[in-house]
Amino acid sequence: MRRRIVVGGFLVLAATQIDAAIAQTYQQPYTPPPPPCSAVTPSPLRGAARGAAVGAVGGAIGGNAGKGAAIGAGVGGVASALRRGNARASGACS
Repeated sequence: MRRRIVVGGFLVLAATQIDAAIAQTYQQPYTPPPPPCSAVTPSPLRGAARGAAVGAVGGAIGGNAGKGAAIGAGVGGVASALRRGNARASGACS
């Protein structure tokens, strides 16, 4: 009777160890989720502000700072939105 208990316990122990080894072999590595898009790319508003600043400088050189700022804000906002959309599509951010 004791022999059966000892052999049975050994078989159970061996089966759990083999099962754990198989599970460890086929375990997938952890891949962290992508960062939020605000951490990877600036917001379209920040791009518009940057574009407005650059456009105002260019417009001041050309003679009309307000018109340059307006054009720069539009171009900067669209460019920043496109940059964020491309980052989101490629999986760089969520």
